[in-house]
Amino acid sequence: MNKRYPLVIISLTFSILVLAGCSTPAVTPTPTVFTPAITPEATRLTPTQTPDENVSEQVRTDVCTQKGNVQRFQIDSVLLNEPLYFSVYFPPCYDENLSEGYPVLYALHGQNFNDDMWLDLGLAEIADQLILENEIDPFLVVMPFEEYFFRAPEPNNFPPALKIEVVTWVEDSLNVCAERECRAIGGISRGASWAMRIGLTDWKMFGSIGAHSLPTFRGDLSNLPDLLDEIPYGEEPRIYMDTGRFDPEVKNAYRFENILSQKGIPHEWRLNEGRHNEVYWSTQMEEYLRWYAAQW
Repeated sequence: MNKRYPLVIISLTFSILVLAGCSTPAVTPTPTVFTPAITPEATRLTPTQTPDENVSEQVRTDVCTQKGNVQRFQIDSVLLNEPLYFSVYFPPCYDENLSEGYPVLYALHGQNFNDDMWLDLGLAEIADQLILENEIDPFLVVMPFEEYFFRAPEPNNFPPALKIEVVTWVEDSLNVCAERECRAIGGISRGASWAMRIGLTDWKMFGSIGAHSLPTFRGDLSNLPDLLDEIPYGEEPRIYMDTGRFDPEVKNAYRFENILSQKGIPHEWRLNEGRHNEVYWSTQMEEYLRWYAAQW
């Protein structure tokens, strides 16, 4: 096992005990292998947001003043055997002809929420402000809807549907960069558990992983050391973890972070004031977006 030196930011001031994960079976996931013959055809649904009415067309200029917009799409998923919905945030002055293409964040929602979750927490408004003020470079955010969010993580075709069908459609249909460094995956609560499992299992696919208020699926903590050993030294994705001090899952998140430290996996760790709720996530949204954008 290679020795690594982590870049860890730890602000813990109290002792953390062991806590079991979400009440789901301890089974190592086996993703379904499926390669579509063609890119799924998407239906554009009613936009969640519309472009600035004062702008007649979307033209990228040196000084961008146009706000971003959000559109919702539907594809007929073969893996799920039903429609798969996802919302897409397009940054201010989105340019379909931008030569290098835009980076993409795949943002996953929590249990009891849908693909509006990140938008309800202020993602579009905060991203617009940061981009228009040249604080961060523009990027797209794809927000898939996991309709059956109470299902156990295995067997579950949501991860392969995301990786194969949604990512394929996005990269074939929108002006995005298709390199690993251009892809990030992040999630809140249950979405954080998916982001960590998908991102670490498919580390060649995603350059950054964000886990916000991570509960973990049962079995992921015990499988994590072996999973990390499979990632070659120097090929680790960027990792960001944060949680509220009074989050009921804080002990589980700490155990996960501790394994990353023991294995020498570079990551950032934030223990903040707050709980497992929308108030906490909305106050952290700017920090999340700045961290994802720092890669680009």
